Amino acid sequence: MDFNNKEKPELTEKSFNDCLPDYLKHASRLYFTPIDVAKKAGEWLTELNAKRILDIGAGVGKFCIAGANQSSSHFYGIEHRASIAKIGNQIAKHFEISNATILHSNILDIDFSNYDAFYLFNPFYENLEYSKRLNDEVLLEERLYLTYLKYTDDQLDKAKVGTRLVTYHGNNFEVPSSYTKVQDAFNGDLKLWIKQE
Repeated sequence: MDFNNKEKPELTEKSFNDCLPDYLKHASRLYFTPIDVAKKAGEWLTELNAKRILDIGAGVGKFCIAGANQSSSHFYGIEHRASIAKIGNQIAKHFEISNATILHSNILDIDFSNYDAFYLFNPFYENLEYSKRLNDEVLLEERLYLTYLKYTDDQLDKAKVGTRLVTYHGNNFEVPSSYTKVQDAFNGDLKLWIKQE
C-alpha cells in the first residue's frame, strides 16, 4: 500500500473557507458563491457542452473551483485585485483542480467572444457599497459601476444565440433584453438566462 498517495482534498464550505486569510473568511458569505449554488450554476452552464465558462468578478474563484470540480469544462474567473486572484489560484491548486483559472484583469480588457457561457454574482456592486470593500487594492466608485455594467451588457448582447448566462442575487441590470430567463433555483436567487436573438 502506498501511504504517500494522498487523497484529493474534499471541497466543502468549511474546507474552502479554511484556505482563506482571516479578512476574507468574514467576507465570504457576502461576496462568494455558496458551494451548492456554484454546483447548480455550473451544471446549467455546461449541460450543452460549453467548454470555456467566464465568471465576471470572480473574487477568490469559489464559483470557478466548485464548477470545475464537477466538470471537464474550463472555468475562468476575472478578478481585478492581483492579491485575491493569486489566492484563488492557490486554492485551486490546493484542491488539485487544473481546469479553474483566476485571471488578474479588468473586465474592460476582456473579450467575451473567447468564452461560451457566463456567470455573474453582483460583480460590480462593491463600487456602490465601498464601505464593505474587500481591501484597498483597487479604486471603487459609482462611475466605475456604470462603466462596467454597460460594457458587460454590450459584450453579452453580442454573444451568439443560445448563449447561457447564470446570475446569482442582484437586480440583473447586467442582463441584456436579448436574454430570457428560463429557469431558477434557490428561491429565485439563482437564474438561468438564454440568449434568444
